[in-house]
Amino acid sequence: MVILAAAELAIVFCGVILFIWRVQFTYPNFALFLLGFIVLTFFIHRDKLQNLGFGSRGLISGLKTLAAPTAIVAAVLLFAAALDGELDLGSLTTAKLWGLNRYFAWCLFQEFGLQSFFTNRLSAIFKQPNRTAWASALVFGTFHIPNPVLIPVTFAGGYLLTRIFIKHRNLVPLAVAQAIVGSLLAMALPGSWHHGLRVGPGYYR
Repeated sequence: MVILAAAELAIVFCGVILFIWRVQFTYPNFALFLLGFIVLTFFIHRDKLQNLGFGSRGLISGLKTLAAPTAIVAAVLLFAAALDGELDLGSLTTAKLWGLNRYFAWCLFQEFGLQSFFTNRLSAIFKQPNRTAWASALVFGTFHIPNPVLIPVTFAGGYLLTRIFIKHRNLVPLAVAQAIVGSLLAMALPGSWHHGLRVGPGYYR
């Protein structure tokens, strides 16, 4: 199973990198093949829904665990936004709030890929939660090259969220934390730094 997990990891990792840097512009449906392959591995390994992070178990405990660190990071980013004069809660329109819902869905999808696939397969190789979390963090950070803001944030966040996923096995708390931090990050820091949180060649556009 270790060899199989390593092969699956190599295929999906290379596929994601290829999609980000090349084929998203020429063949966007390639992402569907990657998703189909990931789902196929769930059946091959007979992964249970709870092991993939679905269900109600771990939801409340995960939210409680992430509440304090998320609140601290959010407070720092809000303070930074206020100092820069970027904090304007009155500008929140219905369209912007709906955009936050879509961003949460995107964060949930990212956590699904990172945790349900990468973390579970990396666990089969590294065995120890700490090593698995560092490996997942490296994967997540690599996917955000060349963004100088997102690389360190996703590396640190990837490690923390992976440790929490391994313990609580629920994707929703992770997506909530990522959506809050990501949204405030985009608001608090100058757009010239993070380029709209874009990665790959899109960062330069």
